[in-house]
Amino acid sequence: MRTFGGFIRQRRKAIGLTQREFAARILFEDGHAISLPYLNHLEQNLRKPPRAHMIQQFAEALGVKCEVLFFLVGRLPDDIQVVDASDDQVIEAFRAFREHLRTRRGEGSTASPSTIGEVANGGISHD
Repeated sequence: MRTFGGFIRQRRKAIGLTQREFAARILFEDGHAISLPYLNHLEQNLRKPPRAHMIQQFAEALGVKCEVLFFLVGRLPDDIQVVDASDDQVIEAFRAFREHLRTRRGEGSTASPSTIGEVANGGISHD
């Protein structure tokens, strides 16, 4: 399975950004850009993935839907975390998600980050 760090590194390179250029686009809460060592550590999976607001910035800078990155870090987006869902609704949502991934594999596709990105972008790949 691909990792958050590997995905952002691959995607950053695919869109032609240096680490310096990319880091300047991602801001901490206090408004300063992330450092090159911080980005490098993320790309090498040496740090835990960032907080939700930064994941959203990563997605925007990479031209992918934030759901792709949340999937890769194993988290739910904030708007889903606050939903008051019953146990049955949660179980059904995960069942539908698993089924969708299985169906995509059955069509000769794999659930790689690029495929996940295509699904999250409405079938449009930004690669």
